[in-house]
Amino acid sequence: MENNNEETLKVTWLGQGGFLIEINRIRILIDPYLSDSLSARGLKRLYPVPVKLEDLRPEVVFFTHDHADHFDEQTVRPLAELYPHCKMAGPASVYEHYIRLSLKPDCFTVFNCGDIYGLGDISVKAVPAYHTDPYSIGMVISFGERKIYLSGDTLLDDRLIPAVKQETGLDFDLMMICINGKLGNMNAIDALYVTSQLHPRIVIPMHYGLFAENTTDPEPFVNAVSKAGLQCLTMVPGQPVEFK
Repeated sequence: MENNNEETLKVTWLGQGGFLIEINRIRILIDPYLSDSLSARGLKRLYPVPVKLEDLRPEVVFFTHDHADHFDEQTVRPLAELYPHCKMAGPASVYEHYIRLSLKPDCFTVFNCGDIYGLGDISVKAVPAYHTDPYSIGMVISFGERKIYLSGDTLLDDRLIPAVKQETGLDFDLMMICINGKLGNMNAIDALYVTSQLHPRIVIPMHYGLFAENTTDPEPFVNAVSKAGLQCLTMVPGQPVEFK
């Protein structure tokens, strides 16, 4: 017989900075880029969309900033049509873009740095990110005694680690961090430094592999994390991983 009180955590990488995080059957979608819309700008996907929208079934969709590989019109419109009662949240720059799409304003919550979004026993806090969209955020997701940190798109700024450490309490179970080193993001060396300072139980590199023009080889990061005595997991887009 299934124990409904058992805490569960399942994560699916969607590619780039996108994730589906399932916590105790609550489905949280973050930065889904599930189209090939950027091919019109010369940025063609290197692999097919890894999941079907019909399989996502999110309670809420979070966006970390207003760039097309994170807030994608060709993903957001179909999501809003398929899930008309689904909530969406993101910083002011995303909200302004969302409103320009003539989508329902009552389904969107402005989620700026410092704000907290509650989902039952799950708390999501917007933390600083230092990117070309000045409204960019990272996220700390807390449930029980467990925490997840997702960096969003960010450079290594002197303020980043102190701001995230304020949210730690206990060490992070998981950390998802950008490593591509292009277009306003940390490179592998910077990401390793953040990892060594925050000391997550498992670190997952992200924001690579989707576009030939904006990627990097994750192996140097993976090897450096291992040499530092920390655990690194490279995920395959579309393949869920359950964490105990």
